[in-house]
Amino acid sequence: MRAVRLSGLVSAGLLGLLTAQAHAQVPTQPQGQPQAQPPMQAQDPEAADPRRNQAAKLAGLAGFVNLECPGLRSDPARLKQTVEALGVDPASLETGDLHLTATRYIAAYQKDVAANCRKAEATFGPQGSILPGLIVPR
Repeated sequence: MRAVRLSGLVSAGLLGLLTAQAHAQVPTQPQGQPQAQPPMQAQDPEAADPRRNQAAKLAGLAGFVNLECPGLRSDPARLKQTVEALGVDPASLETGDLHLTATRYIAAYQKDVAANCRKAEATFGPQGSILPGLIVPR
C-alpha cells in the first residue's frame, strides 16, 4: 500500500465545501457524492463529531483523486479552506484517527475507481454540484 500525505490535499479543497455548506445548508450526504463505506468508528470520542468525519472524508476523497484519477487533482488551498470552515485543524488530518479515517475512505473509493472519479468530478469538479473547485483538471 502506498503512503499517502494528505497535507497538500487538506490545504486546498475543504474551504469551499464549508463555505458552500454554510451558505446553502447542503446535506452532509448528497445523492451525487461518490459512494464510500463509512470507516470503522474510532475509539476517540472526538472522532464521532460529524464535522471531523466530514473533513476526513473530504481529505480521503482528495487523496483518492490525486492517486487514481488521471486527469484530475485536488486543489489543496480549497481543501484546507473547507476543512477550516468545518472547524477542523487541517494538521489534525496528517496523523492519528483522522488520518486513519481519511485513509479508509481512500480505500473505500478505490473499490470502484472509474465510477468514483466520475462522481468526484460531477460533485466537486469545476462545475460541481456540491463544492465546485475542490477537484480540478491536472
